[in-house]
Amino acid sequence: MIKKRLEKAPLVFSQAQFHFTDLPSPQLGSEQELESLHKAMMDIGLADRINSEVIEMGFHFNQNNSNDGYFQVKQEKNSRDRLIFRGFGSHRAAELTHNRLIIKTTEYTTYEDFRDFVSSILDAVHNNIKDLGKVLMKQISLRYVDIVLPSEQYELKDYIHPAFLPFHPDFASQTIGVSQSLASTGDNRAMVLLMEELEPLPSGFPGRWLPVDLMEPDPHASLLLNPVIDGYDSKKNYGILSIDHQVDLPDTPKWSIHDSLNNLDNLYDLSSRAFWGAITDTAEEEWGVISV
Repeated sequence: MIKKRLEKAPLVFSQAQFHFTDLPSPQLGSEQELESLHKAMMDIGLADRINSEVIEMGFHFNQNNSNDGYFQVKQEKNSRDRLIFRGFGSHRAAELTHNRLIIKTTEYTTYEDFRDFVSSILDAVHNNIKDLGKVLMKQISLRYVDIVLPSEQYELKDYIHPAFLPFHPDFASQTIGVSQSLASTGDNRAMVLLMEELEPLPSGFPGRWLPVDLMEPDPHASLLLNPVIDGYDSKKNYGILSIDHQVDLPDTPKWSIHDSLNNLDNLYDLSSRAFWGAITDTAEEEWGVISV
């Protein structure tokens, strides 16, 4: 099968996420381990170490003492350490928490290059945080986000097949909304396809470039996006297409870089098929298809 890519790709964000059982240390590792990890990340090009935190929200249910059947709901808020290593130009980063390793980039070229980057991060973390080699894997996911900016002669529906777009009533003069699908792609595998249609700001620029759940809460740790905005007609609705493919690992296998990368390869194959199936011939023509 001939592989292809787009010359003016609408892709603005790519992320690989590895979810595992909790590390025993709230600090993620000893100071010596974190220092060694920082040095390894510098060799990869992620020299900017950012000590941040992640806020976890939850609810706790307690039945009151009156035995009348009512429950008291108490909100719980926990703060966890989050260690981020960011690269030059703020286009690549790796994020480590007590139970996740997240690797992301806004300068994606090919899957092979991204896989090599992910592999180097996995090696660096594995070689410097000794407890990581003892954890059990729970889930692996691969996510892509595209920004679709219509040009003067086209609308959003000319780039994305209507089946993926929010419903447009015939009587509506303006429609914005969200269309979301959950597709089973195999044993313990699922793909979440999210398509948002949004109205630009009065200034003519998109007000949001990423899905809400991907917005970085720490302004010191954000990445810079590189959307292709040449030719965008700022009077028209634009779209955010998110493809999130994930595999659950119910047997909780031991941490393995080799198995993690194999799972990532499998997730990529169908993610790529989903993207090419979502865009139209018009989109391919305007964005320029290149065989690789």
